[in-house]
Amino acid sequence: SLRLADSTGAMTDSLRAVVDSLRLLRADSARADSLADSVAVLRGSLKLFGLETFRRATTRFQPSQAGPVDENYRLGPGDVLVLILTGDVERSHTLTVTREGFIVIPQVGQMYVANLTLGQLEDQLYNRLSRVYSGVRRGPDARTRFQVSLARLRMIQIYVAGDVVRPGAYQMSSAGTVLTALYAAGGPTTNGSFRQVEIRRGRALVDSLDLYDYLLRGANPTDIRLQTGDVVFVPVHGAYASVAGKVIRPAIYELRPNETLRDAIAFAGGFDPSAVQTRVTIHRILPAESRGPGGRARVVVAVGAEQFAGGVAPAVPMVPGDSVTVYAVANRQRGFVTVRGNVWVEGEVGFTPGMKL
Repeated sequence: SLRLADSTGAMTDSLRAVVDSLRLLRADSARADSLADSVAVLRGSLKLFGLETFRRATTRFQPSQAGPVDENYRLGPGDVLVLILTGDVERSHTLTVTREGFIVIPQVGQMYVANLTLGQLEDQLYNRLSRVYSGVRRGPDARTRFQVSLARLRMIQIYVAGDVVRPGAYQMSSAGTVLTALYAAGGPTTNGSFRQVEIRRGRALVDSLDLYDYLLRGANPTDIRLQTGDVVFVPVHGAYASVAGKVIRPAIYELRPNETLRDAIAFAGGFDPSAVQTRVTIHRILPAESRGPGGRARVVVAVGAEQFAGGVAPAVPMVPGDSVTVYAVANRQRGFVTVRGNVWVEGEVGFTPGMKL
């Protein structure tokens, strides 16, 4: 159960309504996480960066079963190809990749195409078709030309495991990516890692994905195409650090080993225009081995002006659990005089040395 109380020990009406909703929706972890985010807003706490991206209603990035694919797409059983011959020979063939990975072209014969890209398939077709159709050749003098494309994509079954909202088996288009699988599974939970999503094939780790590349820069750096039986695994998160105060995007961020204060500020979008860009405070919980018998467990690390260069945060090492605060410039104003009375426009006027009445 979730118990939230204000300073007097009495639960506010808005918090009580959210908590009651949470109790009714325990079975649906995705909706429960969304309501938990609402509780965080009511309490004024920071959110975990990236969590909302996978919670919002989307089409789950399901790729179309028809249309073009990228050059890295590899053929497999269940794909349907269209081969069109024009010129001296006018023919069209619809070719399905069999379970064994073959296609059968009328008058040409059987070809093994499993795991070939479309570019590699085109090279093989030049070799095979030229044996039957003498006009097929590379170059502008070819009397017969051909075009091959995908008419329908096969479906694959993959598994999503670990700390995700809806772990399980999913069927998706063979053009899908790791992001497709994560959207279908509701994304990582609050315990899941956004920095080390693993793609496993059998017992081997074939690739990993840092979701911050996608969330912060819109990049999807992995070019590993999922295959039937692949497992997308989300492990437990790494070190967390919160960034609050005058930054563009205050939130809780997951840090990889060796990432510093400079990285944390960059994740938060950099300094707000009203930030004091020469002073940052880090509230730190000391690691257990650093406390000593009867020693203090919490310290405050002051990052002063001498460590900043051109408004860029220094590469101060971070510790799991660090809480970073960026302060605002003072509200006081200086360097002006105030004009009042019988003038057209009353108000403040900027002061410069030597100014006269």
